[in-house]
Amino acid sequence: MRAMALCRVCGSTLGEPAYQAAAPALTSIMTALNSDTVVHVCERCSHAQCPNMPDIQTFYDTTYRISLEADDHDQLFALAADGRPLYRTDHQAAISLRMLELPPGALILDYGAAKSDTLRKLVEHRPDIIPHVFDVSRDYVFAWQDWVRAEHQATYTIDPSWHGRFDAVMSHFAIEHVAEPIAFLAQIRAVLKPGGRLLISLPDVHANPGDMIVVDHLNHFTDPSIRHALKATGFTVNEINRADFPGAFFVSATAREGNLAGPEDGVAAATAQNREICRFWKKAYASLTQTRDRMAGQRCTIYGAGFYGSWIAQQLSGAMDVVAFLDQNPKLHESQHMGIPVRHPAELDETVDTIFIGLNPLKARAIMASVSFPTHRDLNLVWLD
Repeated sequence: MRAMALCRVCGSTLGEPAYQAAAPALTSIMTALNSDTVVHVCERCSHAQCPNMPDIQTFYDTTYRISLEADDHDQLFALAADGRPLYRTDHQAAISLRMLELPPGALILDYGAAKSDTLRKLVEHRPDIIPHVFDVSRDYVFAWQDWVRAEHQATYTIDPSWHGRFDAVMSHFAIEHVAEPIAFLAQIRAVLKPGGRLLISLPDVHANPGDMIVVDHLNHFTDPSIRHALKATGFTVNEINRADFPGAFFVSATAREGNLAGPEDGVAAATAQNREICRFWKKAYASLTQTRDRMAGQRCTIYGAGFYGSWIAQQLSGAMDVVAFLDQNPKLHESQHMGIPVRHPAELDETVDTIFIGLNPLKARAIMASVSFPTHRDLNLVWLD
């Protein structure tokens, strides 16, 4: 993967990469890609970014098949106080209802919809609104058929007749994937009515540093860079919400006329934090490979079957015997991930003493303090940090 020359958000010349790692890389759907991982950090707007993946259009059209495993597939967001699982799309729907402030009978478009479970749940709460969906793949059409009218569905391209049509657009966890985020936002602006509302959700790399090395997340936005991108495409920013969804942020904006972009506050601090995250991953890789080589051939488990656990498994492959992933999400139990069984923590193999902690390092110790394992023996917990 070649280095980049210009920032995707502000167009400034980029310097040398802040992070590089040889192939294979890991995608957000936790599959390996025969590509290097390269991260640049823009000094002018603080945007962190990765070069385009090989054949990116085909990847999203036919390979990036998110949440198609089962009708009820969803990602675990948190555990309630009583241990009940809380899922991502339910939480996104609740946030969307509050932040969009939809008028009665609003026409709303889910842009980059995938299965559009969030919009479907929003419509269950607000049956007066009129749902529309758009995605760059036809893989999800089956999921729309029972509740979105055929003429309100679009794939690959949007018909010009939709321009200026919508009271609101929402786009959940899509803009981080696109090679041209300014064009992405400009297309959304084109389909909104003047004064229409936009809500986007996107990963917060400062709260979830693993996002920095997700190879298909081409964009790692900060407050200054998302403000710059929105103002440059005809939006005024209403709210940046980091409180309601840990590891991500939600941004609401209103469609206005013209390019409103200008210098943003906080660029230097955000740039420094991005570079510190890149340094963290260099250290984490060096530490993990040293541990792996020292314990070569031993049996172990990995706590967490998400991105962090998958990255650890990728580094341990061929050197250690990973007997299981341990995860709290009941929808993952009795399945396999990367060819490895996924089990509840209570099913820790009695012959395994080493557990690699595949969790966000900013939260890992607090999470593990509440986890009980069925053993009285000493366990060797290996942390990313």
